[in-house]
Amino acid sequence: MMVNSLLVVDIGKTNLKLTVLAADGSVEFQRTQSNYLCTDGIYPSYDVEAIWDWLVTTIGHVAVDHPISHICVATHGAAAALIHPDMGEGRNGLVLPVLDYEWEGVRECDEEYDQLRPEFSESYSPALPAGLNLGRQLYWQSRRFSKEFKSAKYILPYAQYWSWRLCGVAACEVSALGSHTDLWAPKENTFSSLVGRLGWREKFAPVRPAWMVLGNVLPPVAKTTGLASDCQVLTGVHDSNASHARFMGLVRDARPVVVSTGTWVVAMHSSGDLSQLDPHRDMLANVDVTGAPIACARYMGGREFAEICTRLGCETSGECSVHDLQSVIDDKVFALPDFSGGSGPFGGRRAEIVANPSSGLALANLYAALMIDLELDLLGASGPVVIDGSFSQNEALCALLASLRPGCRITRMSGSDGVAQGCLLLAHWNTDQYCMRETSKCEQIKLEGLSAYRNEWRRRCKQDSEGHNA
Repeated sequence: MMVNSLLVVDIGKTNLKLTVLAADGSVEFQRTQSNYLCTDGIYPSYDVEAIWDWLVTTIGHVAVDHPISHICVATHGAAAALIHPDMGEGRNGLVLPVLDYEWEGVRECDEEYDQLRPEFSESYSPALPAGLNLGRQLYWQSRRFSKEFKSAKYILPYAQYWSWRLCGVAACEVSALGSHTDLWAPKENTFSSLVGRLGWREKFAPVRPAWMVLGNVLPPVAKTTGLASDCQVLTGVHDSNASHARFMGLVRDARPVVVSTGTWVVAMHSSGDLSQLDPHRDMLANVDVTGAPIACARYMGGREFAEICTRLGCETSGECSVHDLQSVIDDKVFALPDFSGGSGPFGGRRAEIVANPSSGLALANLYAALMIDLELDLLGASGPVVIDGSFSQNEALCALLASLRPGCRITRMSGSDGVAQGCLLLAHWNTDQYCMRETSKCEQIKLEGLSAYRNEWRRRCKQDSEGHNA
């Protein structure tokens, strides 16, 4: 199929982003907006109508100047929509609100749910905080709102919900189903035993490839936004897997470890050993867009970076010099996890900042680099690494990671639009039009005592985490 301009709808936990890409990958338009939440309903949820209003309004502005031929939606993986299509036109189709995964209320059914969820060796989904396991969310909804749950015709992963709003065709997709949900068995490439045990299989819409065209935009959508009536909507994809997809044209063993960054930092190792994944350290297997498992380690990187800066009263961006970084090392100032409230390799450890840094931003950068370095070691990654997403624009952080891993080639994407570029690959999946953008090498910086600082940081993290997950 010929792609003129691709519109990427990227719905993250923190931000919404619309990006228009030309066929050669150049960014023609980009706009972001903080995500919308509802806190006054039956439970905290995503304000899908506010999101929809922002989308159609912004698309209306974009469509005037850009001949958009295709749309691809990418979202985070810990959300699903329970819909009945008869509630579609003029309505959002939802029989229940789309639950906010950070809400702890779903844990009230843990005793029952934990008896039902699959073994890690089947689902490769660790037991995660709050509603980060999508299966836990759905189980809670099925018990607390059984009438509404039963009335739903389809369970749609979050990306496919928005695709359905745009084109009216219901579908599921493997990278979304296999994102720490408990719902998928990566090695068998099918639904997990949990889905069969609870009798949910028929509620999931048909599984379609991320790159498949589901259909044209609905006439009311075309009329409201000014999109062409033949604008085609792809199935859509899990956001980190969009970043990873760009490298799938390479031989599996030659693929770099992709470090996808945003609210979450996810290190994705195609050739990683699944048997070495430790569920107690927030390691898991995601599933790529073809259904193959990927060894992953993750932590809530963007959230933790911001939290450190907030605690120290500094901005999350700005100048961070070598002198600033050296001062933190020399003064033996440490940021020790967990700043996210339960995620990452030291999830549940009491966060602390040891001593007072002369530069809070320098400490936040050191912490982020040390965490990514640890994640890569946990995955046994020794080859090339590509940093994608928001952290790829942080020169100090990228240089620190290169300095911590002098034996690895560390590169970064030239822009923060890796999810959008991955969606462009999907749009070109069955053509030879896609040209992957170059990465740039992250140069090392010289810091005295960096290796010793890393060792002491790890020792302190592990010492204070004994008995929990070290």
